[in-house]
Amino acid sequence: MIVGLVLAVLFVVQLVLTLSSYSSIRHHTKQADHAERSIVAAVDMEKTILNVSSGTRGYVLTHDPSYHTMFLQARAALPKQARLLASLAPGPGTATINAAWRSYVATFASPLVAETKTDPARARARVSSVVSLRLISHIRALIDNFISEQNTRSANDRQAVADAEHRGNRLEVIGALVRVVLFAVILLYVFRAVIAPLRRAAAATKQIAAGELAVELPPGGVGEVGDLARSFNEMARSLERGRATLEEQNDDLERLATMLRAVLDSTVDGILLSDSDGNVQLANRPIVTLTRDLGMSYDGPVVDRLLSVEERMKNPEEYRAAMERLRANPTEPTFDEFEDTVSGRVFQGFTSPVRDDRGTFLGRVWTLREVTQQRELDRLKDDFVATVSHELRTPLTSMMGFLEMIREGEAGQLNDEQNRFLAIVYRSSERLQRLVGDLLFVARLDANGLQLQFANVRVDEIVHDCVEASSALARSRDVELRAELQEVEPVWADRERLSQLVSNLVSNAIKFTPAGGAVTARTFAENGDAVIQIEDTGIGIPKGEQDRLFQRFFRSSTATEQAIPGTGLGLVISKAIAEAHGGGISVRSDAGAGTCFTVRLPLERREAAA
Repeated sequence: MIVGLVLAVLFVVQLVLTLSSYSSIRHHTKQADHAERSIVAAVDMEKTILNVSSGTRGYVLTHDPSYHTMFLQARAALPKQARLLASLAPGPGTATINAAWRSYVATFASPLVAETKTDPARARARVSSVVSLRLISHIRALIDNFISEQNTRSANDRQAVADAEHRGNRLEVIGALVRVVLFAVILLYVFRAVIAPLRRAAAATKQIAAGELAVELPPGGVGEVGDLARSFNEMARSLERGRATLEEQNDDLERLATMLRAVLDSTVDGILLSDSDGNVQLANRPIVTLTRDLGMSYDGPVVDRLLSVEERMKNPEEYRAAMERLRANPTEPTFDEFEDTVSGRVFQGFTSPVRDDRGTFLGRVWTLREVTQQRELDRLKDDFVATVSHELRTPLTSMMGFLEMIREGEAGQLNDEQNRFLAIVYRSSERLQRLVGDLLFVARLDANGLQLQFANVRVDEIVHDCVEASSALARSRDVELRAELQEVEPVWADRERLSQLVSNLVSNAIKFTPAGGAVTARTFAENGDAVIQIEDTGIGIPKGEQDRLFQRFFRSSTATEQAIPGTGLGLVISKAIAEAHGGGISVRSDAGAGTCFTVRLPLERREAAA
């Protein structure tokens, strides 16, 4: 009784001290989080202020409506961000920052944007002056000071949290030592008052385990020991009832297994489960039907069964390579598509490793799906695109010819507004003509392959020319375009097609890089290949979408979300050109961290490029 009371007092004291430490930790953690949220809000405001500056400067210098839109959106977002910053960190520092950006917008940026419409020359002179940079630098300095103060606050609070945790740990150690001593006393008592009855209970348990369900312990006993004896006796009586319940549950599991089997057999896709050695453990009805239709063997591991129909496939070598890859890498998910030349049916195969809760490899699930109808629809779509593209090219050429004649004054003198309207129409026609050209290129690629005019060409010269041709576009988008070119031995290639490939990659990089970013074009030789790299600091591509980049008409989610125009054909064309030269193209990217495309071309002539 006394020992229990001491334990209770100790527990209460330790609980009070622990709660005190926890309260301190919670308070300082909250303060630190508050300071870090203030830093995030300040950084967001700084980005928005820079967008106001970039939009102002870009609009004044280029009259590009997209810069005007950037300015308006950034200016509209600033008040909300200012309120958020003031609520997170009220004080003179926040007030000074808000006063500074309001003064900049009211006295400089907004009047300058308005002046662009009335006096563009004066506006350009003002936006290029030192005043603009000084104002922005002042605001950024205020924000940097604010962030530094908040970082100091956060560091102090984090240190206070660490100190409180240290005190709590020390208190826990002391409490543990006291509890060990008291538990030793309790253990001595338990050994004398409890162990003997428990030994009798253990002996009775062995009898129960041996099947003697009629065993019971003598009733009586002190405290929990007596409760144990009564509970043991109740357990023995309930074992028989439990046995009957278990049989009912087994019946339920059997019905569930039958139902799951019926569901698997009702799916459209063929589904098969193999163990870690590749042996079949489960196969639903659709996959049994498909394997029978293909004349597949029913003996051996799954890979051997699939290889039994190798000669029926459209590309037997590629099919065998895919199967051997499955055999060599049993823990990697795969996707393959193949066509049965005997029946003309097209199938897609998906595989994925199966693991238990601890990550142990158990086997592989295989899914076989017939896509014959989808491939026929793709073919019809390609035929339709090719036909429409051919029909569009002739009227487009005529339209652009007459537009050029009108712009040159052959239909009479035009005023400035008419010239501007015609320029917009002409640019749109050029864009449509490029789209039609890409569609025709892909159509010709399907029909006759890629026809090349080979000669010895220098890839560093091609990249240099493409960079120069794209420099104006880069400047208009406030993107830095750099060339890091090493001299490379000539390659046996089609100069016009390689220029088309590099131009596609450079224009893509500029298009997907926000203002203030950079695009770098490189050339160098490596492992017997001429290498071309186009790297940007743009919006990047999610990892899950990179395998589909070179599919026709595919556009990444980042491009779609930001409404960046495009057709999804540029990379398809680039890959076709690279492979026609016996080379290849690869991509390395992270969402929000830029993209790097690498093109490799053999320095020695190969059969694929001949």
